[in-house]
Amino acid sequence: MKTEIQSTLARLGFNQPTLIQTKTREAILSGESCIALAKTGTGKTLAYAIPSLEKVKVGEANSLVIFAPTTELAVQIRHAINPFLDELNLKGISLVGAGNRKRQEDNLKKKHPEVIVATPGRFFDFFSSGRIKVNQISTLVIDEADDILEFSKMELLSSLGQNLRSDAQILLFGATESEITRQADELFARNFVLIDVRPDQKTTVKNYFLQVDNTHKLDFIQRLVRLNNFKGILFFDSNQTMMRFAGILAHTKTKFDLLANEFSKQKRAEALHNFKVGHLKLLLATDLAARGLDLTGVTYVINFDIPSEANTYLHRAGRTGRMGANGYVVTLGDDHDFRDLKNLLVNSVELERVYFAKNRLSQKLPIKKAVIEEKEVTETANKKRKSNKKRHRKNKGYHPHYLKKKDQK
Repeated sequence: MKTEIQSTLARLGFNQPTLIQTKTREAILSGESCIALAKTGTGKTLAYAIPSLEKVKVGEANSLVIFAPTTELAVQIRHAINPFLDELNLKGISLVGAGNRKRQEDNLKKKHPEVIVATPGRFFDFFSSGRIKVNQISTLVIDEADDILEFSKMELLSSLGQNLRSDAQILLFGATESEITRQADELFARNFVLIDVRPDQKTTVKNYFLQVDNTHKLDFIQRLVRLNNFKGILFFDSNQTMMRFAGILAHTKTKFDLLANEFSKQKRAEALHNFKVGHLKLLLATDLAARGLDLTGVTYVINFDIPSEANTYLHRAGRTGRMGANGYVVTLGDDHDFRDLKNLLVNSVELERVYFAKNRLSQKLPIKKAVIEEKEVTETANKKRKSNKKRHRKNKGYHPHYLKKKDQK
């Protein structure tokens, strides 16, 4: 490893490589095209970035291209690799849809950057206009490869990969399998080495289910926010549901902010900053808005509704428990939702029911609640027996209340 990279790692406090970083290093350095799968929050960015940067030569423009599905993730990757670029005297730029196109074009012309971090749409905009040449690319990285399909056309990615130089490599990194990883050999017309460390990675995340009807979800979310060490993201399946709930939550004392697609880049950045520095403990988001974000210190992920796909659940869960920290995923719903979620996550996640026990969550049904529920069952049974008895008497023509009135006269 280059001394510049070693000193940067030491300065940043990265003393021990993670499993995915260890397992992929030699394959990347040797020029292999790889599919690398690892749980979220386990150091995938540096796993591909460090060995790829070691091979980049100063002055070779556009030789390392990194794709990210969203602007926020692209910016996040740039922040992660900037210290290494500085030490290696390499130039890097971001090409993202939310940025100023003219400024980005000027950076391409004047800086001749060796490293490009881009969202697919903006990259292919410049690529189609000839600003980036296919023969310049030595290493193509597709981060969050399992999600990139949602944000780009597969034909463009496939065509780009197939037209790279024969000695160029493609690195697909993700947390779950997808069409792009399962069909990589065919899509990119080359052989890939599969490196999957997920089975060997221990999880520090607990997966909970909290039974609640729609009427009381607001109350339960407010109780969750008051838990010790709470710092959480509340996920919604749709932007419409999120905005509607935000309107209701705004009338409470709970401090929160939103990651909404229609918000400006500045407003989204402000929300993320306030969440990171602790000005607020709750962030409302959709999957599209929060895809791939590395937010340190998130202790809770809350699912307002059960996700429709297992991969969606796993990506949400990946926002907490990062780099070995403890984390909790809490899904809200009724008995029917609990059964559906268990079927959705069978063989992948151990789901436990939890209950509120004063100011904490507990896997044990609180005694007081158990007694109340038993009482309710008993009362319901008694009511049914009385009802049946009355019907039985009525069928015989016996009506005590009439007789009682008659006696009183």
